[in-house]
Amino acid sequence: MLSSSVIDVPRPLIDPINSLVEALSIVSLALPRPRRNCSVVLALDRQRRGLHLFRTYPMSAQTLHRIVHECSHVPTVHSVVVVSHTTSTPMSLTDEDMWHCAQRVLAAAGIRLMDWAIVGAGGVYCPRTLCGTPDPWPYGSTCM
Repeated sequence: MLSSSVIDVPRPLIDPINSLVEALSIVSLALPRPRRNCSVVLALDRQRRGLHLFRTYPMSAQTLHRIVHECSHVPTVHSVVVVSHTTSTPMSLTDEDMWHCAQRVLAAAGIRLMDWAIVGAGGVYCPRTLCGTPDPWPYGSTCM
């Protein structure tokens, strides 16, 4: 059961983000309208407070380097939440490989991949569920 709503959007630099629903409520502020393929990155500090929000290209190895570059300009970035927005179905055969690649690239830069969700036709999906990665949120999430 979801314990947050879009009304409960955490304030930047003040409120910790404790669930995937809260992270999605923040990221939804930067999603393009009309829908198009892209990724939105939410940078967090050690207390999981939002520091920076930016839109970038759909998830790829090149996008990961762009995320590292953008986060290097923000002091105290500890982790990121990436939400990919797609106009097709959210699941792809390469998502598991991209999850592991993202973890490696970001860790090499000293940044933790807190979560990655893909929003597409038919719902929200988290590639970490394929990899057996435990839910990183204190209040849990319902991502499939």
